[in-house]
Amino acid sequence: MSLLRHFPLAFAAALLVGSPFFARSARAEENLLHGPHPFLKDNELSVHVLVGEGLDDAPSGAKLGIDYGYKLTGGPAPLWLDLEINIQHAGCAPMPAGAPCGEATGDAVESLVGVKWKFATPLPVVPYVKAAGGLVLAFPNAADNAAGLMIRAGAGANYFFFDWLGLGAEVGFSEGRIDYDSTFSGGHGYAVLDFGVGLEFQF
Repeated sequence: MSLLRHFPLAFAAALLVGSPFFARSARAEENLLHGPHPFLKDNELSVHVLVGEGLDDAPSGAKLGIDYGYKLTGGPAPLWLDLEINIQHAGCAPMPAGAPCGEATGDAVESLVGVKWKFATPLPVVPYVKAAGGLVLAFPNAADNAAGLMIRAGAGANYFFFDWLGLGAEVGFSEGRIDYDSTFSGGHGYAVLDFGVGLEFQF
């Protein structure tokens, strides 16, 4: 009581400053999803950190996947337009030290357009499948840059804490052909299996 009597303005200021945080916390608890995802928003952005495993002469390494989606249909299983950019880096650790980097090292960029099909479940878990096609740009360490055509299929699931924020995992497979020139002595096939975790934001 003595604190209130001696510092009434400080106490009032603390209440004013803290009240938005308490209100936001209460609203957040009320807005937590406990059932099916409502699919109220038309746009989504997802970011995944992946590990890519290249087959044959395709690069292997860390991969960053960024998707933008636009909802095309409504209902409990909406279809989304899906635009993808996937950037993969295959590092070079030559053995023995000082040896040149191999041709299966370097960077690769996938630029794709496709569709994503999402499904509501009784829980706030949204599984999905997707398919896309487009270009792959290759930047190998030991050969000239090149480009090619590719397709990609993927599947995953997100747990949505709110209708706008989900956490999940994805697995994907990319396949195509890169038009390397004579500086690349390996095969021209491009096949990468990747998997990882990420976040999805809907707005």
